[in-house]
Formats: sequence, structure tokens, C-alpha cells
Amino acid sequence: MNKTLVLLLTFIILLVFTVSGCAGQGDVGKGPIVVGSKIDTEGSLLSQMIILMLRDNGFDVVDKSQFGATSIVRKALESGELDVYPEYTGNGAFFFDETESDVWNDAEKGYERVKQLDKETYNIIWLKSAPANNTWAIAIPKELSEDEGITTLDDFAPM
Repeated sequence: MNKTLVLLLTFIILLVFTVSGCAGQGDVGKGPIVVGSKIDTEGSLLSQMIILMLRDNGFDVVDKSQFGATSIVRKALESGELDVYPEYTGNGAFFFDETESDVWNDAEKGYERVKQLDKETYNIIWLKSAPANNTWAIAIPKELSEDEGITTLDDFAPM
């Protein structure tokens, strides 16, 4: 009886180790994902957030934060050297030589346009955009604004 009990316990222990060892097999194919960013602070912080999120969800991640300037990072994405990096949708105007198009004056239309162009041209998929607005503006001291009558960019242009 003792021998049978020892064999049964040994079998159960081996079974537990075997099953627990196979449990990690569901993670096969979860990486590595190469995450990059531009050399700016904002891009670096966003890439670190992406890296943490992916790692927290069981992905193996290669950190290529601060990979280079926009043109370098973009080429790396197009070539497959990078899998993901944070980008401004408005840069689509430069990527696709459409800086004269009015579509880029509307955040949602710009996002839809770059999403379409990248899918068709490079098979790059734009994920849902962040609920943030990175509109460019020029700030000047109130006194200068009042003294020179500058309230718009058109007022500022002749200066």
C-alpha cells in the first residue's frame, strides 16, 4: 500500500509540474515586439508607457526608445525594424507629401487620411488615436500682444 501511495503521489507531482510547465505555452507568439520612439522626451515617455503595458500583458518587448529623428523612426517602421512607435497623425501630411491639403486642419479627418494612406501604401495600421490634442500655437507676452495689436497668426506674420 505504501508503495502504491508513493507512486500515485509521484505521478500526481509529475503531472502538476508537467501541466504547470505547459500553462506558459499559451504565451508562445507574444513577442518580441520592438517598440521605438523619436528622440524627444514626449515620444520616449509614450514608448515607455507602451512597453510597460505590453510587458504587463505578457509580451516580450525590445526597447528602442529614442531611436532617432522622425524620418529615421518612420523608415524603421516601414521596413519592419520597429513594430510600433507613437506618432502624430498630422505628420501624415509630410509622410505622403500632402502639406497643402486642408484635410490636416481637422484632427479627425487627418487621422482618417493617414490611416487610409498608410494601410494602402505600407500595410501599416493606425490604432485608435489618443483623446488628446497637440495643436501647435505661438505664445507671446500680453504686453507685446497689446502694444502691437497681435491676436492671430496673421497679425504675427508680418513681424
